[in-house]
Amino acid sequence: MQEYLLGLRGALEPYQSVPPVHLMVLSEPDWRARNRNPYGFPFQRTSLKEGLYLFLPKHYPDRLVWRLREVLVPAIKLVGKPPGQPSDFLDLNLGHEYAHAVAVAWKLRVRVKWVDEFLANYLYLLALQTALPELYPQAKTWGILLAHLTPGESSLGSYERKPKGLIDQLWFQGQFTTEAARLVEDGSDALLKGLLKAAPLSKKTVHKVLVGLEPGLKEWFASFAPRKEGLEVRGEVAWEDIEQFS
Repeated sequence: MQEYLLGLRGALEPYQSVPPVHLMVLSEPDWRARNRNPYGFPFQRTSLKEGLYLFLPKHYPDRLVWRLREVLVPAIKLVGKPPGQPSDFLDLNLGHEYAHAVAVAWKLRVRVKWVDEFLANYLYLLALQTALPELYPQAKTWGILLAHLTPGESSLGSYERKPKGLIDQLWFQGQFTTEAARLVEDGSDALLKGLLKAAPLSKKTVHKVLVGLEPGLKEWFASFAPRKEGLEVRGEVAWEDIEQFS
């Protein structure tokens, strides 16, 4: 995992210096002694004053892996075989958390949850495409899969205001990933260069900055306004029914 993160760092360093980011791999007792986040999902705690930290569990709890399997089954029935097991998705997602730390260091964090999540996805995919192109299609495919879940509420405002359950969190992650992939593939690093020139980003002006740099985002933002009903899977579906997962 260190090698993975160092690869991402190497892809981002040419744009601007990246300070040290500390990776902590913790057992469940050590994890609970240091934070309140549920044990299992990689996450970051970042501050220019206190340092940049990533937290990775020593192992992924079976309860988390099986919960992800349960949640993903309907989307798999719609989209097809995922590019790996849930643990592979969680491993890749550490790169997304690393991108959050870089965004803080580069003064791109605005403390608007959906903006920060979207920009972290963009930085992550941009670095992944450059440093580890063999993994980029996997990350994009996971995003497409997550985007086919059915959220309870799909507005960006709800994402900011209300705590989200796992399905909604994954669905938004899928939306942010697929749009970030489009930007990376269409304009490569153009958005990042523009954001760095505009830094430090501000909560009040970040929307204007984003649309100014990428006008196509205006239509994408608008797509969250109406409720997305999603697609319905009829009948009972169990994880064991997905033959591709053995």
